[in-house]
Amino acid sequence: MILPVATLGPDGVDLEGEDPVEAFDWTDSPREVVRPAGPLRWKLHAELFGRELVVTGRAEAPFEGTCCRCGGPLSRTWGDAVSLSRELPEEGVSEVDLTSDLRETILLALPSNPVCADDCPGLCPRCGKRRADGPCGCADETEPNAFGALDALFGGPTHEQHTPPEPKKKPRTTTTDKKRR
Repeated sequence: MILPVATLGPDGVDLEGEDPVEAFDWTDSPREVVRPAGPLRWKLHAELFGRELVVTGRAEAPFEGTCCRCGGPLSRTWGDAVSLSRELPEEGVSEVDLTSDLRETILLALPSNPVCADDCPGLCPRCGKRRADGPCGCADETEPNAFGALDALFGGPTHEQHTPPEPKKKPRTTTTDKKRR
């Protein structure tokens, strides 16, 4: 996104547009979980305060790849708010390239482990089938008991809270009883 400084009036300027997917300068790798799938879109407001350029708005782009929870395909749009400031030299600047700033905003908004949907149910722990595809047909679709192997070893539930028996109380003697004896 190239911003012509001459277009900035006293109230600033509103800008909306997109840069092609090549603006990401993305190199495909088989280890990548996601990759850009479309243009980098932006809607911005730019103002000039003396020599300081202030840009606010939003940038986003569509991505596709593999869900980290269920292993299925994902196609989502990620983006974030843009808020940047640049001090311009006194003279000689006719335009400012904001492409790298917008690209960085979007890349920082990408989650570490992207999922196909926020409520992705993941995989069945018994058979490994994607739960999003429907029931898997396992005999018991309940979550496996993580302590089941220990229960089998010790002949009963080991994960339940065990309360110790109360200590035996000694009979209480009073001073009057001691005097009588």
